[in-house]
Amino acid sequence: MLKIALMMLTLTADGAVRLTLSEAEDLEDCQGAMLAVTSVLEAGGYTVLAAECGPTDLTLTPFNHGATAAEESHLYRVKIAGEGAYSVTPLAAGDACTPATEASPTVWCTRSSQAVVE
Repeated sequence: MLKIALMMLTLTADGAVRLTLSEAEDLEDCQGAMLAVTSVLEAGGYTVLAAECGPTDLTLTPFNHGATAAEESHLYRVKIAGEGAYSVTPLAAGDACTPATEASPTVWCTRSSQAVVE
């Protein structure tokens, strides 16, 4: 079932790209959360690489604030085709992922502490 979610990509201290996906009540709620979270992260010195609100059928476990790099063991390919148009694809260990951050659509190879909920 499609739902609206905030998808954020941030740069970690070790240079990896972190994915967070958080469900929202509706697009307006999502956009408000996106502005607030982006502001807080940037004020804290974090680099926000992308933030989009849009539909997804993927459900992930809740975001764990303060997760270590070792806990960010779930890998995803994120494709962003435009405003609100993103897809998140889980990757198995060993699956290839080639980033294309200057292309259109952009492709990011990410890690997350959030696991897929089946």
